[in-house]
Amino acid sequence: MMRSMENHTFIIPAYKDSPYIEECLISLKNQTKKSNIIIVTSTPSPYLKQVAEKYAVKIITNNTANKGIAGDWNFGLAQAETKFVTLAHQDDIYEYNYLESVLQKTDQKNTQIVFTDYAELVDDKIRARSRNLKVKKFLLFPFIIKSRIRCVFFKRLPFLFGNPLCCPSVTYNKEALPVFSFSPEYSYSLDWYAWLELSKREGAFVFINKKLIKHRIHHNSETSAQLTSDVRKNEELKILQLLWGKRIGGFISRIYLRGHKDNII
Repeated sequence: MMRSMENHTFIIPAYKDSPYIEECLISLKNQTKKSNIIIVTSTPSPYLKQVAEKYAVKIITNNTANKGIAGDWNFGLAQAETKFVTLAHQDDIYEYNYLESVLQKTDQKNTQIVFTDYAELVDDKIRARSRNLKVKKFLLFPFIIKSRIRCVFFKRLPFLFGNPLCCPSVTYNKEALPVFSFSPEYSYSLDWYAWLELSKREGAFVFINKKLIKHRIHHNSETSAQLTSDVRKNEELKILQLLWGKRIGGFISRIYLRGHKDNII
């Protein structure tokens, strides 16, 4: 049986002083399978130090020149000494059986990533209806039919029309992802671009069709900030036009953007 402490690490890339990071840490501490937990940050503060000490979690400061979201995520991945690693979002809550469910799907050597379904937590309440989630679930239809996909075409298919994958739900198999890093060209759509690049490589994407994360949306979240600043819109348009050309990519972008209205709080 896999010993999770030897095989998995939760990395929390912390930015400034999130009022929700304690809830995130508690949810990681309460997993049925125990794991290593590390906070990484390029914005150290007395608050983060206090939280790390309170929950006996190691905190590492990113003092490299590679800052920004891509730099922080790449730095975080590099700190994990285990085979499997999850980049946990500081504002999100992980269900108690998240890690156990994920590790049950990592038994095959060709697994690149495992990701799960999720619920949207608007401040402190689960959102009952979401156009955004409906669109994303529709895009994931190949994984609804078959949860483990190795074929490049079907791995890539859902990501040709948008990004239906919840990034904080993803667990990475570092051994199956040599020379992998997030592109600094993107500050929001870096995860979508990464899935497209990984889909070209040999190996499997695995989907767990269970809501094992509560993904928080709030006024001060990076999601809300990027949406209101048009960063997300411009980056997604860029990717869609790379995939489909200027005219068709622009048309798909206009349709896909309608779902983002749910994420503006």
